[in-house]
Formats: sequence, structure tokens, C-alpha cells
Amino acid sequence: MASPELARQLRRRARRQRDALRGQLGRHRYDALVAELGRVVCLAQEAGATATLLGLEGPLRHAIRSDLCLQGWRWIDAHLVACDMMDEVLRRVRATRPDWYEGQPEHTIEGGVLIERTRCIHCHEKLPEGHRKFCGALCRSSHHMRLARMREASEGEAAWLATRSI
Repeated sequence: MASPELARQLRRRARRQRDALRGQLGRHRYDALVAELGRVVCLAQEAGATATLLGLEGPLRHAIRSDLCLQGWRWIDAHLVACDMMDEVLRRVRATRPDWYEGQPEHTIEGGVLIERTRCIHCHEKLPEGHRKFCGALCRSSHHMRLARMREASEGEAAWLATRSI
């Protein structure tokens, strides 16, 4: 575990790097793009094109990143600026993300409705008689540990964990 001072230094360094990348766009251009994207996000939701303010986050992030790459930016720099820009847009329009649990399929199921499963969630083997989700304690433990790692992971680690399971 890093000391509070080391953590502060790392955050400061990351902020400086982010600000340097932002500076390549120019403060005025950056602010104008954020304002325009905010209007687009709000308009799309008001028109019913998206269910939430978060509905266009992926396509807009992709569009920003691809435009910057076409202008000669390195992919990673374009990605970081696109992520930063969309975070700023969503902050300005006061979009709130659901927590991790609200994003899970079980959360959308009405109370009292059971999912009938025939296969183990973890290993996909047939469920033994009397088992509802997992074939045994090992699969249950492995699945819960994986979910815990995903909940605690950073964005990059979560993406790695998600793609690793495909």
C-alpha cells in the first residue's frame, strides 16, 4: 500500500500528463468541444434517442479518439484525451453512473422471479440436483473472487479481466 504522500505525488503526475495532452488541443478548443458534446448528450436524451445521459459515451469517445488519430495523434494520447473529455462532459451534465451492482443482470430482475439455470455460472457444466447457480464450492468461490477483483479493479484491469474470460 502506497503512503498518502506517494499517492498524492502519483495523482499530481497523472494530472500534469493529462493537462499536457489537453494543452495540445488548446484550452479554448477543448472547452468548446466539451460544451458542444454536452449539448449533444442532453439533446439525445431529451429526444429519446438514448435512455440515459450515458447513452452516447461510447460512440462519442470513439469519434473523438478517431478524429484525433486522423490528425496525427498517437492512439494512446488520443484515447486518454477522449476519456478525459467525456468524463468532463458527463460531469458537466451531472450524469451519474449506476454502481457496479446495479449494472448486473440480477439487479434488473423483479423480486421473487427466479432464473432457471441448468448450467454452472462458472464452469458451464450441468448443475447437480439441488444446485441453483454453481456445481460446487470451488466454482462458487472462484466466481465470487473474480467478481470481487472486477469490482476493485481499475478501468484497465477490469477490461483485461473481462476480455480474458471470453
